[in-house]
Amino acid sequence: MITPNNRKEFERHIDILAESIEKKTFQLPPSRRMLNSLLNAKQLPNRRTNFLTIDESTRLLANSLANFDRPEFKNRKDAEQQKRL
Repeated sequence: MITPNNRKEFERHIDILAESIEKKTFQLPPSRRMLNSLLNAKQLPNRRTNFLTIDESTRLLANSLANFDRPEFKNRKDAEQQKRL
């Protein structure tokens, strides 16, 4: 998994997670811990992500989801599907 190198990349990963939840393209697992960790995530007054409120499960979920959104993953998945046909 490719992890973010700076704050901008990490905030992008968090935004991808939030957007996919809003669009209902990602469904949350029925875990109370996961739901609480997502609800505890806050933004600063300047609309940036407050890193102190994001725990490890939210970080892992955001980074995983962002990696699935990468073109390398999509191209590999398409190539594997064409091999099966």
